[in-house]
Amino acid sequence: MKRILVGLCMSFAAMASQAATDYPSGYTKCVSEGKTCTFSGTRSVAFGKAGSFVYATHTGSVVCAAANFPSSSVTGTRWCSYAGTTSSSSNSSSSSSSSSSSSSSSSSSSSSSSSSSSSGGSSSGSGACTPGTTISGTVDCGGASVGTSCSDQSESQQPVFTLADGATLKNVTLAAGKAADGIHCSGSCTLQNVVWADVCEDAATMKGGSGKVMTVSGGSAANASDKVFQHNGIGSTVKISDFTATSIGKLWKSCGNCSNNGGPRKAEINNVSVNGVKEIASLNANFGDVATIRNLRVKGYKSGSPTICVEYKGVQKGSEPSKVGEKWNTSACNVSTSDVTSY
Repeated sequence: MKRILVGLCMSFAAMASQAATDYPSGYTKCVSEGKTCTFSGTRSVAFGKAGSFVYATHTGSVVCAAANFPSSSVTGTRWCSYAGTTSSSSNSSSSSSSSSSSSSSSSSSSSSSSSSSSSGGSSSGSGACTPGTTISGTVDCGGASVGTSCSDQSESQQPVFTLADGATLKNVTLAAGKAADGIHCSGSCTLQNVVWADVCEDAATMKGGSGKVMTVSGGSAANASDKVFQHNGIGSTVKISDFTATSIGKLWKSCGNCSNNGGPRKAEINNVSVNGVKEIASLNANFGDVATIRNLRVKGYKSGSPTICVEYKGVQKGSEPSKVGEKWNTSACNVSTSDVTSY
């Protein structure tokens, strides 16, 4: 009997230890994958299990699903948990259950950088995330909510952040009513777990030219009356993955009438969920643009509503592009009906 009791105690201890690793230290375990995790305010939410987590910033609630978090290599049923305080800082990806505390060792030096340029190295914390700065290197905002102002669809607005070639910005929310012209990418850049609580003019604009890539990994955008991602740079690519968008006009748009307009511009859209959208991708087929779309989930999708990949005839500044129509499996619209599912 004593051996049985000892064995049972050891089993319960092992189970408790395993359960504890399903959420980071300091986080409250919420729900398993597929269910809705509800909490108050804006929180850092962890997604994973067995000591390996990725993080995203959400407000009020979030469906515990991979589409709402940065890419994770952990398989099997995962869990969601939330930080004990609002806007809690955390690393965007970690393999340690103790990773819930932000890596802020460099924040004191980065916050002393000038208002015109952030540190060229790696920095974390809201001090490195001053609106109006040009960011180089990697800046982790630790879940901070920032912004400037919003003048509706005015194209004279300045960006909240400008990313230099090769820069990375992660774990930040552009606050509702303060997102201005979003984020500008001057060359190649990475936006990891960036949340637009309310898109103003555009969420982000790709200005980088030939061979440059804007990578959007994780994050979300809401309430974009026009488009979320504007693509201006000729010869560049925008990659969007593990992203969620709600109440938007277009997810990605290739400029139809830029100065000295041309192409090609390319978009790669994978593992994206949208709810309330008019078009997913708008491109200039005559300039050689290509949109590749895979694993797209659309709330209440029915054929033709919304339109998925729409070809236009691009023109020069001063004229308006003409709409050709929704296309499937063309050289410009690399998408099949099997790539789109309804939820």
